[in-house]
Amino acid sequence: MLVAVIPAYNEEKNIRSVVKKTLQHTDFVIVIDDGSKDNTSEEAIQSGAFVIKNKVNKGKAGAMNVGFKYALKKGADFIVVLDADGQHDPDEIPLFVNKIHEGFDIVVGARGFDRELMPASRILANAFSSFLTSIVTCTKILDSQSGYRVIRRSVLEKICFTSSRYQIETEMLIKAAKCGFKICFVPIKTIYTRQAQSKINQLVDPARFVFLVVKLFFWRCK
Repeated sequence: MLVAVIPAYNEEKNIRSVVKKTLQHTDFVIVIDDGSKDNTSEEAIQSGAFVIKNKVNKGKAGAMNVGFKYALKKGADFIVVLDADGQHDPDEIPLFVNKIHEGFDIVVGARGFDRELMPASRILANAFSSFLTSIVTCTKILDSQSGYRVIRRSVLEKICFTSSRYQIETEMLIKAAKCGFKICFVPIKTIYTRQAQSKINQLVDPARFVFLVVKLFFWRCK
């Protein structure tokens, strides 16, 4: 069973479209409303998603962990994670699933990083983060910060995540690689509009990424 986990914070304008498209390619959609102050939950429910509403904002990592726990309880064999703001095209989900069926454990969407679509600062930060992550994992990491991915159940049963924000994506790749899970990348569209923009703090979060990578350099799989 393929279950989608979609963290969402104040995405009432985008969540309906994302859920409806995602349901065309998955068996079940879980939206984690991470303390939204708008009608995100109502819009998601009306679109056919199962909604878990956090009373307070836990950050992306906290929301994802809530979704992972419920997806595993639901019996998911594979979990697809995508953003609620429209940055990820649900119609690309079959690309990920095909790779999973080839035997990979994590399939990540690699963006094209078109300078006309994304700020240069975002491109540079991701390139640096991916470079460091490649060194630590001894694996070619094309897009360490991409939140669009499909994960095999066994990965989530094996690994616990301690990040509180967007670093969970890099943490997942490093820990999975160190545990021997197979990772691959598929090219995806780069969607970066006024409605679909990253909430990453361009000053604070890059420093957190570097700290995480250095810390996990010494992490060992149990």
